[in-house]
Amino acid sequence: MTETISIKTIFSIIKRHVLLLLSSAIIGMLSAGVALLFFITPMYEAKTQILVTQSAQAAGVNNLQTSEVQANIQLVNTYTALLTSPRILDDVATKLGNGYTAGNLMGKITVGSQHNSQVINVSVQDEDPAQAAIIANAVTDSFIKITPDVMNVNNIDVLAKATVAANPKPVSPSATILIAGGAVAGTFIGFVIMIIRVIFNTKFKEESDVIDELGIPLLGNIAKIPEHEEG
Repeated sequence: MTETISIKTIFSIIKRHVLLLLSSAIIGMLSAGVALLFFITPMYEAKTQILVTQSAQAAGVNNLQTSEVQANIQLVNTYTALLTSPRILDDVATKLGNGYTAGNLMGKITVGSQHNSQVINVSVQDEDPAQAAIIANAVTDSFIKITPDVMNVNNIDVLAKATVAANPKPVSPSATILIAGGAVAGTFIGFVIMIIRVIFNTKFKEESDVIDELGIPLLGNIAKIPEHEEG
C-alpha cells in the first residue's frame, strides 16, 4: 500500500516540533561558538607582492609591445610554480631554522596572480602574525636571490613587503560562517530527530489520524475527564 503525506501534514509536523528545531539550531550555534573560542586556532595572514617586468625595460626601452607583455604574463605562471619549489623553500627553511622544512612551509604558502597581471601575490598563514610576515618576506627574498641564477633573467622587483598590523585580525576561521554552519548542522540534527520521533510514534493524536490509519468511520469520542481532589 502506498502512503502519501500532504504538505499540510508536513507543516503540521514541523509546527509541533518547532521548539525542537529551534533548540537544536541554538545548541549548534553555541557548540560552534565554544569550538571557535577554545578548540580552533585562529590563523593570521601576511602578504608580499612581486612585479615581473620586461628585462629590456631596465635597459631604458619603454615602448613594450603587447606580445612582450603577454610573454611576461606567461612568465608569471612559471614564477608562481618556482616560488613553491623545493629550491626556494629549502633556502627559506635554512634561513628560518626552528625546525622549518620545505614541506611544512608549503602548507603555509599560497601563491597567485590577478588575471592578466604581472603582479604575483605571496600569502602566508600562521597562528603568529609576526611569524607569518617573517616567512612571507623570507620567501620573497629567496625568490629574488635564486631566480636570476635559475632563469637567467633580471626582471623581478618587490612591490610590497609583508608587515604586521597594529591590531591584526585572523583570516580564519570565519566566525560568521562557523556559527551559521553550526546553526545549519544543529537544525539538520533536530530535523532527523523529528523524523525518527514521527516514524516511531504510533499514538493517535487527532480524529483524522484514526480515520486515515484504520479506514473506518469515527462513531464518537470520549472527552478527557478532569481529575478532582478528594476531600
